Amino acid sequence: MLLALALLAFYISSLAVAFAFTLARQAVVQGIGLCAAAGVATLTLWLLMRSGLVEPWLSIGMIGVIALPGGLIGLGLALGGLVRITAQHRGWKHGLACVCAATPAVLGIYAAFAQ
Repeated sequence: MLLALALLAFYISSLAVAFAFTLARQAVVQGIGLCAAAGVATLTLWLLMRSGLVEPWLSIGMIGVIALPGGLIGLGLALGGLVRITAQHRGWKHGLACVCAATPAVLGIYAAFAQ
């Protein structure tokens, strides 16, 4: 439960930063870049585990500490920027962006308190 809440805090804080402080297009670009960096880190750790250079438990722990929070921060920045970009038109695109931005938070709360 505590881990799910900590990861939810990463996502919510990056979503708030995207809403409040950064430019909308800059938040989207930074979010995509962070998601890509988290994906590369995950792939690298998986390849190190498969080649036998790193133990599986260490690889899983490093993915949970490095790649998962980085990916959630990137996701929050990207979705927060998309909500701000689509807010000017208030059409179905804005509604879809809002639903996409709210879904990880709702799932994180559900996962934290489902036990």
